[in-house]
Order: sequence, then structure tokens, then C-alpha cells
Amino acid sequence: MIWFSASYAGAILGFLGVTAVAGRWLGPADFGSFVAALAAAGLLGQIGLMGSHRSGLREVARLRDKDEPEAMAVLRNGVRAVSLTTLPAAGLVGGVAAAVLVDGDEVWQRFALGVVLAALVVVTGQQQLWANYVRGLGHVRFASLLEGRSGGAFVAALQAGSVLAVWLLAPATGLVGALAAVCAGYLVPLLIARSVVRRRWRGLGGPRPRLWRDLRMTVRRDWRFLSGQVATYLNVSIEIWIASLLLSSVDTSMYTAGQRLALLLVLPLTALQVVFAPVIARAGRQAHDDGSLERLLRTGATVATGMTLLLALPFVVAPGLVVDLVYGPGFRAAVPVLLLVSIGSFGNVATGMAGTALSMLGREGVSARVQWAGAVLRVAIGVPAALAFGLMGLTVSALTVSVFVFTLMWWRTRRNLGLSTHATLRPELSLLARTSG
Repeated sequence: MIWFSASYAGAILGFLGVTAVAGRWLGPADFGSFVAALAAAGLLGQIGLMGSHRSGLREVARLRDKDEPEAMAVLRNGVRAVSLTTLPAAGLVGGVAAAVLVDGDEVWQRFALGVVLAALVVVTGQQQLWANYVRGLGHVRFASLLEGRSGGAFVAALQAGSVLAVWLLAPATGLVGALAAVCAGYLVPLLIARSVVRRRWRGLGGPRPRLWRDLRMTVRRDWRFLSGQVATYLNVSIEIWIASLLLSSVDTSMYTAGQRLALLLVLPLTALQVVFAPVIARAGRQAHDDGSLERLLRTGATVATGMTLLLALPFVVAPGLVVDLVYGPGFRAAVPVLLLVSIGSFGNVATGMAGTALSMLGREGVSARVQWAGAVLRVAIGVPAALAFGLMGLTVSALTVSVFVFTLMWWRTRRNLGLSTHATLRPELSLLARTSG
């Protein structure tokens, strides 16, 4: 976990680097479109994976200590199926939609944006897929470099360098150039992670690959993971798209700028969730009526809450200075968004790893239902709030629904699993030293 924390710090720096360069390059006029495009690519990548990356993490974490080559071969065949069918199809849908919906008179601009977004969907999905399998197979240190904001420290560093290089060498490419640079940052880490997993799969027996049979089997097995992952992603991104459709381009940039900074406060919890996910999955096969799993979860929530408080200090003391340092001039109107959304982020951290516990212990359907309830509420409340009160109406709506979602998730975890996940005043830090990631 110490190694992962250091790697995650690198991911945060890379994320801030991408954000800072893109904000200065694109300005308030186009920065919102940049973030909206990244969010759309991330969502389509999740859909294209059909939940196979999350089920893969859970199942591989259970299998890697056992001699079950046939079960591992089934997972391998499922990965092959989604990589050849649904993920490229999701990329094609995103590319066509971008080419049709983008503002611009030049045909080449529409075509270029469509191609770049399609590629971004595919590489985003592939990065998520291989990062989850690398961790499930026990390559903890390398996996730590592939997880976090913007795809982890390895990816984020390459993305920050790529965006800066394109800005300096070809600033006229604008939004298309920025998205292409982000896409390029995924390639090398993705290929390395893929080779690591494929080496472990070499020589496996089991059923021979059959594309459509394997795809059907994967969908039947993983659709609950797909539902939960899509709903979770929607809960992070819906307001970005509402702003893009209903608010001005400048207000959209203000909302996305404040929200992206506020999401940094959730990173300590996200980091621990990545480390804890295989631990929780393995615990599902063991008796945990001694309370050790609950103590571990609550200790993790306490550690994450403490780290979040440290991250939040600059936001509370000098939010305007933080916004200026990250985005440059012209983004001061994002400060109220940053402060309000940060409240929701802090509450999310304090309630702990409820969603991860549900998913890794076989209750992914419960987690998905909570997330879908939140997604529906974000549209039902956010649209009229944005129409009536503009930027601040959308921000308050986002805060209100966030409080509802993480509170309900905590309650359902306690009800369905008998586990409390919130922070405690009596953490057992020695549990962290004794627990293998």
C-alpha cells in the first residue's frame, strides 16, 4: 500500500499536469468540451468492456493461488471476445457521434475528432482491462503504476508530456490535438500491461476460443458489473454533459474545472479501493464473523479520510489561488463549484468502501441499483436546476444527489453484508501491515 500511495501521488501530479496544460491551451471556451469528451470516452470504454475487467479482477484474485487453468482460460477467452467485438463497436459509436455533433464547418475537423474519440474509447477500455488483470494476477507494484486519475502515474506522466509537446509544436490543432495527445499517452503502458498478462496465459488449456459463444458467456456472467460500472461513471459525469447541453461553453468550463479539482479529494479512497478489492474478494471465501474484515474496511476509511483532510486544506484556505495555479487566468468562477462539490467528495470518503465491498462480495447488483438511482436523480433534478438557476443550480443539485448516493450505499452495505465501512476513531493500523494487496 505504501508503494501504491507513492504511485498514486504520481498519478495526481500527472492528472494536474494534463489539466493545467489543457486549461491554459484551450481556455474557458474549449476546456469544458475537452473534459466532456474524456468523460464520454471513459463511459463508452466501460460499456465496451461489458464488465469483464471488474469480474476479471475478482475471479483472478480468487484463482491465482489455485491450479484452475480451465477457469482462467474461460476468462482469457472472454477478454478476447470483448476486445474484438463490443469495445471496437463502442469506439465506432463514439467516433460517429462526435463527428455528427461537433461544432465546426470544416469536414476534416469533424472527421479528425471522430477518429480520435474512437481511438480514445478503445485505448481507455484496454487500459482498464489490463490494469485490473495485472493486479488480480498479483503484479501489485506494476499495477499500482496503471491505476489512478488519467490511468495511473505511468499513463498520466506520458499524457502530460504529450499534451505539452502538442501545445508547443502544433497549438492550432486545439481540441483535436489535445485529445490525440491524451490518447497517445495510453499506448506504451497498455502494451506492456497486455504483454505481462498474456505471458501468464501462455500455455493454458481449457476450452478453445469461440468468439460469439465466449461473448455471450461473458455478457451473462458480467452484466451486473457492467450495470454498476456504467451507473458509477454516470454519477461522476452526468452533470458535465448537462452543462454542455444547457449552459454556455464558459459555464461548462467553470463546472468541469471545479469538479475535476474536487474529485482529487476522493483519490485517497479510490487508491485504497484498488488495493483492497482483491483482499475483499478473497475474504468472501473465508469466514469473517470475527469482525476482521469490518475493522480493516473502517481502518482504510479512516486513513483515506485523514489524507483527504490534508488535500482539502488548500481548497479551504485559498481556493482562488489553487484555481489560478492549476488552470491559469479566467477560471475564478469555478471556485464556488470547487467548494460545494468538495463537500460531497469528503462525505463519500468518510463513508468508506461500501460499493467495493458489495461488488467484491457478490452483491454487485445492489451496488448497481444504488448508482442507477443516483444517475436518474441527477437528470431529474439537475436538468430543471440548470435551466432555472444556471451554473449554481446544477452544482447544488450535484451535491445533493451525491450525499444521497453515498449514504444509501453505506446503508445497503450494512443491511446486505452486515458490514460497516465508515471511518472510525479507533483504527487498527497494524491490520494494514498484515494484509497483502
